[in-house]
Amino acid sequence: MEDLNLKTEFKFLLIIAVAAISVFAFSLNGNFVYDDSRQILENPLIQNSGLYLKALTSDVWAFKGDGSIAASNYWRPTFTALNILCFTAFGTSPLGWHFVNLVLHVGVCLLGFVFLRRIGLGTVNACLASVIFAVHPVHTESVAWIAGSPDLLFGVGILGSLIFADRAFCGGAKPSYGNIAASLVLFAFALGSKEVALLCLPMYFLLWRYRRAENPGAASFRGLFAAAAVIGAVYFAARWYILGAVSRPAENAADLSQTVLSIPAVLAFYFKQAILPVTLATNYPLRAVNDIGFGNFILPLAVVLGVVAFLIYVWRKASYWPLLIGLFVLPLLPALNIGAFIPEQIVHDRYLYLPLLGIAAAITIFVDQILRRSLGDRSMAALVIVFSIAAVALGLRTVAYSRTWGDELSLWKNAVTVDERSAFNWSQLGAALAASGVAAESIDAYDRSISIEPTPIALMGRARGYVAAGRYDEAIRDAGIVTRTPLEDINAFTLFQGYETLGLAYDKAGNAAAAESTFREGRRVLPIYSATLTEKLAVVLYMQGRKQEALNELVGAREQAGREMLGDSKAVYFRLGLLYAELGNNAEARRNFQDFLSATETNRSTAITAYRKQAAAALSKLK
Repeated sequence: MEDLNLKTEFKFLLIIAVAAISVFAFSLNGNFVYDDSRQILENPLIQNSGLYLKALTSDVWAFKGDGSIAASNYWRPTFTALNILCFTAFGTSPLGWHFVNLVLHVGVCLLGFVFLRRIGLGTVNACLASVIFAVHPVHTESVAWIAGSPDLLFGVGILGSLIFADRAFCGGAKPSYGNIAASLVLFAFALGSKEVALLCLPMYFLLWRYRRAENPGAASFRGLFAAAAVIGAVYFAARWYILGAVSRPAENAADLSQTVLSIPAVLAFYFKQAILPVTLATNYPLRAVNDIGFGNFILPLAVVLGVVAFLIYVWRKASYWPLLIGLFVLPLLPALNIGAFIPEQIVHDRYLYLPLLGIAAAITIFVDQILRRSLGDRSMAALVIVFSIAAVALGLRTVAYSRTWGDELSLWKNAVTVDERSAFNWSQLGAALAASGVAAESIDAYDRSISIEPTPIALMGRARGYVAAGRYDEAIRDAGIVTRTPLEDINAFTLFQGYETLGLAYDKAGNAAAAESTFREGRRVLPIYSATLTEKLAVVLYMQGRKQEALNELVGAREQAGREMLGDSKAVYFRLGLLYAELGNNAEARRNFQDFLSATETNRSTAITAYRKQAAAALSKLK
């Protein structure tokens, strides 16, 4: 079809938008949860205008170190740019961030309707499919979780790019260069949001095959496809340069045989979530398949084959069926490679975000066909009634689950209810309880996590709980295990936290010599955190009366403190300010206090906030 008639179809767009807003408006009350806290509240790369370029040319977790090494497999400049814009506009108020996610989701829903209409679905069918997509509870992870925005950005980029590509293919042999340019810009936008965009390149070929009768020359297609491929190659070259690798395997990830055997189970899970989303959580009890059994392989395979047969039946006479299959399969392909994920997180609802549009369209077409055969002229009214009931039921489930994402405690209490065998879930619940000031319950949660698998992050978390409870010997035991973990078996940030916690435990226990030794060792092992650990070391030295040594250590760490991203590293300036003020060097004291206040202006951590009050008071006295 040609361009949509907005006058006649505006009401359908309005229905879709209202449906999406009605169910996800409750997410606006949510807080920063899970990755949000670090990626937003403790991320100087998006908070400091002088670091924006570094932010856009680093992986999304670069702020956990000094930016010299990649901390993750993700370079997503579109996502980072959005975070910069949102922080500039909303700061640390979560309402604005959630509002942006809601707007993006509404945008994807509307673009989904336009795309389905352009490839040949009737207005009512396209609207109903889009409404189901708009209110579906599996989207909660992408919409209610601020850090889920890459899926939304990817959806906007890919659907927008395909729509403009379709416009370029329509209208005769003469290509529309404006539409081609818009399509390429949006493809780059999608690629910078989520790496899976490159796997969606075949969609452009499928779209051209669908449209080639209208544009037999295909000049526009060849140019667009070639340009998109070049953009993809440039992106992955830059990604390799920035990250040092195209991808890194996850810790204790599934091997190739487990990955292959798990594909039916993973696909069956996503089909189940699309059709019957009763159980919802951040993580699920599905694990890698090790052998061929009835429940773990044969039954899921039968389900998958049944769904494939269903799709063939539904779309056998429709010329657009390859496009809908591509829309479902291509964005989901990376999710089938469970070797890229840690064992307890091989499936996530967010991976179903855009693929669900293809499934929703298939179900709509199928139900429409059945009703036409049985009800004839009355089928349209019946179709609307059936899908309205389904949309209400799905919407109510979405509203309830959105509230689960409102805060850390509710999120992880729900997670452990769904998957009690997940060490990760119990560890996250322990961290949430600790943040709420419930030390005893936090330790219990960490106990559950460690009983399943004694991971470094759980041991470190429990050690912190022991410190808070005054159980220093137990804290030293757990943190000591973390610091003795080989570097290849632990990420640098967790190891840093282990040294930090162990040194603190020794200091609280009255063993200043062991605390000093711990911080020095940690500094040697982890030079990217040397300034942060030096600040801890300086406190230990000062409390022993070794003020000059403390001053020398802090002066030596000052330059590194400017490079490290962690807010705690800036405490070097604060400690220097205090020491210089004590020694009567008011000029240096003022300079360091000012540098500290400037460097931590947007930091909202409890410790830094307390230091800022002290620094401001001391600076006022010095003036």
